[in-house]
Amino acid sequence: MRDLKVIRKLIENTESQYKAFADTAQQGFDYYSNKDDIKRKGAAAIDEINGYLAKKGANPLRSADNRVGLNKHKIVVDQKTGYLFTVPPTFDLPSDGSADKDEGLLQQVKDAIGTQWPKVIKQLGIDASNTGKAWLAYWYDEAGKFDYWFINPLTIRPIYDRSTVKKRLKYLVRVYDYLTDTGDPVTRYEVWDDQEVAYMVRPAVTAQCSKPEINFELLSDGNYNIQSHDYGRIPFIEFQNNAHAVGDLPMYKDIIDALDKLVSGFCNDVDDLQEIIYVIKSYNGERSQVDYDAEGNEIKKEIDPMQLLKAKKWISVDENGGLETVRGEIPYEARSKLREILNEEFWPAAMSVNPNPEKIGNQSGDYMEHLFNLLELKAGLMETEFRDSIDEFLQAVLHYLGVDESAQFTQTWKRTKPQNAETISGILASTPAEVMSDETKTKLHPLIDDWQGERKKVEAEQKKKEQNTLDLLAQQEKRQAMEQQPNANDGGGNDE
Repeated sequence: MRDLKVIRKLIENTESQYKAFADTAQQGFDYYSNKDDIKRKGAAAIDEINGYLAKKGANPLRSADNRVGLNKHKIVVDQKTGYLFTVPPTFDLPSDGSADKDEGLLQQVKDAIGTQWPKVIKQLGIDASNTGKAWLAYWYDEAGKFDYWFINPLTIRPIYDRSTVKKRLKYLVRVYDYLTDTGDPVTRYEVWDDQEVAYMVRPAVTAQCSKPEINFELLSDGNYNIQSHDYGRIPFIEFQNNAHAVGDLPMYKDIIDALDKLVSGFCNDVDDLQEIIYVIKSYNGERSQVDYDAEGNEIKKEIDPMQLLKAKKWISVDENGGLETVRGEIPYEARSKLREILNEEFWPAAMSVNPNPEKIGNQSGDYMEHLFNLLELKAGLMETEFRDSIDEFLQAVLHYLGVDESAQFTQTWKRTKPQNAETISGILASTPAEVMSDETKTKLHPLIDDWQGERKKVEAEQKKKEQNTLDLLAQQEKRQAMEQQPNANDGGGNDE
């Protein structure tokens, strides 16, 4: 990590491989923020028309340029992340006969993770859906406590060990803009391996230096800013959207673009055709007018008859002339049918649930399962990848706690979707204990979010009931014993 040439080569290689990912990732973020391509390009041929009119120097009948984004990408991304992470995945240690030990370790893990887990895992889901991969960073703060947060995927450049069959992170470069202590803007590079991190800087481009070089960041004592760490691994964890680390947008971007153009073009027609197109016959009115410059010199200017008409609201013609108006027709039915087709094709392409299905109301469980079938498939692909990453995250927590990192956690994922709670509750209640344990029933119950907390409450209530029963039995036995004991006031054999 101290060979400058090697590190420069490492960074250069990441930059050449990074560009394709960055373009796709930024597109995902743009569409999630309702900045579709329609915002830049407009509807078909609008830019060319406006360019022609601008060159001509006149645009009396304005060519409308509505750019309407329908925000569909955000809808399907939020639908998936809400489906998966409204109730965030929980984890538990399977019992090995030492329940107190397991419960104590699990509580330590939960204390280290804290209360920010739901927000972090949900944002990781959004980032992975937009870009194909999300990143979580963790560290030990100044007090030595474990902390973590999500990182912008556009700042991370991973380098994998290609000599292994299973992908393994070998180096990681984090890139971001930074201000030095003197206030100078630089690009900062953090180059990580499993033992240390080197901080590099590249000065901003100036007129004097168009290609500044990357160098080590210097500390106040003049030494290179290279720091060792004891995380045991590179403290960044990748969360992939699917096995190929591809975002959701490419599956349906073409349909979104077609819908955006269709609606924007429709709006343009409505705006433009509200204007009247005038047909002037044998126009014999003013063709030019005289104006004067600052020095009083006469200037002759050409007059556009359409501009004159819009300004004066009247125009003169000779005895053979006339003025007619023409209005265009909007092909509403064709556009409506095309939009219906595109919208119908969008939802299966996005593997999402149409919020306006043909059938609504209190539908059967089979219908709801069918409605959520594609979303469940897409969510399952993400869950498979996220499970491994969460296991890696839990291992990092165990490393921080200084305990055996080989402990295997069980993860519980709960979907959020409309369901018939009464039916599910009835099935669970009727399932015998020989088939399903009470703990599993609590996990699957539709009205319970925190199943672990609920089990503790149930166990506490059961212990209280048992104790109350024991106390009641003790009181009854004591009462019976007192009733059977002879009373001294009964006389008991005092014969006179």
